[in-house]
Amino acid sequence: MNTTKRTFKKWLALTLALMLVSGALPALAATFSAIVSAQSMAVYGDVAMSEKLGTLAKDTVVTVTGYSTTIAKVSYRGRTGYARVADLRRVENVASRAVTSAATAVYLTASADSLSVMIPAGTRLYILSQADGWARVERNGVVGYARPDTLEAADENWQTASTPTAGPSATGKASDAESGITVRTYTATALEDVKVYRSASIKAKVGGTLKAGAQVTVLATSSNGWAYVQAGGKRGYCRTASLKETSDQAAAEATPAATEGAQTASGKPGVVNVPTLTVYQKADPASTVLGTLTQGQQVSVLRWNSQWACIELNGRTGYCAVVGLSKPGALATQAPGTANAKRGTVTAAALKVYQTAGTTGALLGTLKKGQAVNVISVTDGWAWIELKGHYGFCDAGGIAIDKVQSRVPAGFKEADITATVVASDARAYSATSTDTENVALKQGTEVHVVGYNGTWACIEQGGNYAFVAVKALSKASYAPISGDGTALQTLLKALLTGGYYDSVPSTSYNAAAIAAIKRFQSACGMEQTGVADQNMLRIVYSGSAPVSSLLYTTLKSGDKGDSVSRVQARLYALGYLTKTGSLDGSFGSTMESAVKLFQNASGLSATGKADAGTLRALYSLDAKKLPSGTKAADAGTKTTTKTTSSTYLNAVPDGLASTTSSLSAGMSAAEKLEYVIYLAQGKLGCPYVYGATGPSKFDCSGLTCWAFEAVGFKLKRTAYNQGYDNDYDKIEGWQNLRRGDAVYFNTISDSDLSDHAGIYLGDGYFIHASSGAHKVVVSNLSTGYYGRVFSWGRRIVK
Repeated sequence: MNTTKRTFKKWLALTLALMLVSGALPALAATFSAIVSAQSMAVYGDVAMSEKLGTLAKDTVVTVTGYSTTIAKVSYRGRTGYARVADLRRVENVASRAVTSAATAVYLTASADSLSVMIPAGTRLYILSQADGWARVERNGVVGYARPDTLEAADENWQTASTPTAGPSATGKASDAESGITVRTYTATALEDVKVYRSASIKAKVGGTLKAGAQVTVLATSSNGWAYVQAGGKRGYCRTASLKETSDQAAAEATPAATEGAQTASGKPGVVNVPTLTVYQKADPASTVLGTLTQGQQVSVLRWNSQWACIELNGRTGYCAVVGLSKPGALATQAPGTANAKRGTVTAAALKVYQTAGTTGALLGTLKKGQAVNVISVTDGWAWIELKGHYGFCDAGGIAIDKVQSRVPAGFKEADITATVVASDARAYSATSTDTENVALKQGTEVHVVGYNGTWACIEQGGNYAFVAVKALSKASYAPISGDGTALQTLLKALLTGGYYDSVPSTSYNAAAIAAIKRFQSACGMEQTGVADQNMLRIVYSGSAPVSSLLYTTLKSGDKGDSVSRVQARLYALGYLTKTGSLDGSFGSTMESAVKLFQNASGLSATGKADAGTLRALYSLDAKKLPSGTKAADAGTKTTTKTTSSTYLNAVPDGLASTTSSLSAGMSAAEKLEYVIYLAQGKLGCPYVYGATGPSKFDCSGLTCWAFEAVGFKLKRTAYNQGYDNDYDKIEGWQNLRRGDAVYFNTISDSDLSDHAGIYLGDGYFIHASSGAHKVVVSNLSTGYYGRVFSWGRRIVK
């Protein structure tokens, strides 16, 4: 369960902001925060504690989502597992209560240089410990550090959202609120020959069979009818309905306990028609289990709907699944409605239908392939169906559910909209409540909205309806951006403030712009195309766009790498560095001086460190340029360029121009290459246009494709595909290049090393279509920028 520092930063940025600032309630009222009291605590992946996931150190804070007398289900940084209750203590029992006296910064670590969020005055926290002028604080499972002078002792009677409202029952049972698992051990007897599966699904591999009358130990049960059992030293899963509890508790739980406030008036008669029927305190399988009823028992049904029946027996009331009861008399007229059912078609050659959700139920009949039925619900591989007023259960794998029909829930306006998920924490719920089953939606995903109201959007997902918060989606219309223009400049301004673009926003779709777009796409988990499509633009302008991790970084003297290179590029764009030789990816004295110059110009403390505050100012739209009359940090240093101080030349240097102006049969490889160079040099000054392949305008790979195709070599399109084309010999080191070789460069900070292409002329020079120069130019790769980003060459003609 260990995570990287980067993961923790992302978690803190999202979770601290949501839970500390907004004071959001936990998902379930029964959850609470606990702290590891043992020197280390083992965490397991299963309730039987047989699959160890890892360990958590002492004083780690976790969220407990369910527990029994010995086992707790815990959540830590998005992962869940099981641990010993003895290794935990509730935070509220070991920590002191405090309240913020003013707006307070809560930091990732005990350092003012670390990531932080502001929480308002009056926020209630737990203080776990204090040392070296810092208080380690907790709220709703989130831990951070704050200055003690902003905290005051709180009334001992206050309670936060993390205070549990429910705990284990007197019998030691506790429902796992997430999955409906009940952690309780008891013995049971198989009512018939029972298959035991490797996992809780009838489609899982069968691990063995229990003979009728065999005794097993039940370690846990789930609300959807599965039991996790142990027999003969082996463990597996079988249907709870196939077992009969034989422990002493069974008799005590044979009838449900009374529910306060429930109706006790006489109702309609009902008879249990399944081997065992679980009775709950509420009409919810996650609520407290009151007991079980056995087949043949008679109860009084007070009220019911398509799923639940409120029953009474001997003055005690509870709730059970309505399908577990026969429906004599008036009850039979209240069959489950099909208004919200989905149409399904039988795909199996012959599909058996049973009275209950399992092969132990009475066989009602067989459906033929192609028959249409109404599917009321699907649970654990079983479909509850209706056909001509008759109801039953069949294997859900034998039915294909038709696509969602046009109707939408009451209160929703019908729509036919394609929207994009713009929130990073969006979830699709099974109903219009955040307490219902849900799945995460990936940022940037397109969804089909079929209806909406002021709060929820109803989407079609996997043949079913799901519900997403309207604020998590965007249906704004944007044209894709893949070229020059004012729309690109507007986008680059947004990417700059997000920490993705390092230059001055312009209308030019150059390498810096493409790199920024790719960085943002990577941060959103999208394909890095370099083209800003509608999904990306919806995220950028939604207000939910992620901020680059660069803006949470502190860079200092001695640091190296891509982040340093990017900050150098930004300082270069603002005039604090003036030489491309200064953009070396190393935080040395020259860069430190440049950072100090920027800090002085911006009214910041001139520390020379590029901390979070400095970086946010550096990447703002009103970032201060080098003041007039002030020398750049590298103004006094010598250039390292041998032949020219210019990055781009508009002519081929003396002695490197080709005079081979025509192509003829029988030419040698060297002569063909001279013709390639002659063609390329004739295009000097032609404009750079992304996607252009000539003859009057080019992008980098467009120029190489056009020139080499003239001598019979059809290169792949794009610098990436050319650079990684192993059909041609790879040349490592520019000193090993020959005149006429294709050359490739790593000009964008992404996962590949071939982003730019050109043709080598000799003496370190090459000709290329440059997005930076906006035209076809000659540059030198032996020193400076192109020397640092050179990747390799390819020998096209030999």
